[in-house]
Amino acid sequence: MRVILADTQVLVRAGIRRLIEAIGDIEVVAETADGQQLLDLAARLRPDLVVTELTLAGMSGLDVVAQLRRHYPEIEVLILSGQTGAQQVRAVVKSGVSGFLCKDAELAELELALRAAARGQNYLSPQVSRIALDQRRHRRAEDRPVLTARQRQVMQLIARGRSTKEIAAIMGVSVKTVETHRARLMQALGVRGTNALMHYAIRHGFDTLAS
Repeated sequence: MRVILADTQVLVRAGIRRLIEAIGDIEVVAETADGQQLLDLAARLRPDLVVTELTLAGMSGLDVVAQLRRHYPEIEVLILSGQTGAQQVRAVVKSGVSGFLCKDAELAELELALRAAARGQNYLSPQVSRIALDQRRHRRAEDRPVLTARQRQVMQLIARGRSTKEIAAIMGVSVKTVETHRARLMQALGVRGTNALMHYAIRHGFDTLAS
């Protein structure tokens, strides 16, 4: 496997290079601190993998990734960075790189990430993976439509297997009103049919809401 390494810190870059080359059958063919030079090296050497920090001289690591994805999609990219904030994780995952590894990772994890990236597979450090998962859950929660108190009550009763007549009796409304609630809920939630609505209600925990 042929690798280009990019990091602005000379000593850090030298240490990472030694670690990578100690793994075996992996050759660091070039290294740089500069984003534009990284692109030039990639164009000339066509490595299997680019390992880069997010912060580079002249151009950010994410800008480099965008250029590599556009012009050299066959080159895999692994981000090796100490910047693991939520904003950085979101941007890196969105960029389509093969992996994101924290700089405090163990050598065994570095090898896993390198080999996964070389195979075109994805690898995220556990810390990065947790942040990405939390963000995904947060987005899903934000995407859910806001329900009224009455609609939440209907969903709760549907999740508990109550019939339309039972829901009407419990809520003190007509059967037609409950049917209207059902129809509006299905439209708002993008589900079709009573069974699909019940499965949605159970899956999203409406059966566990306090009465």
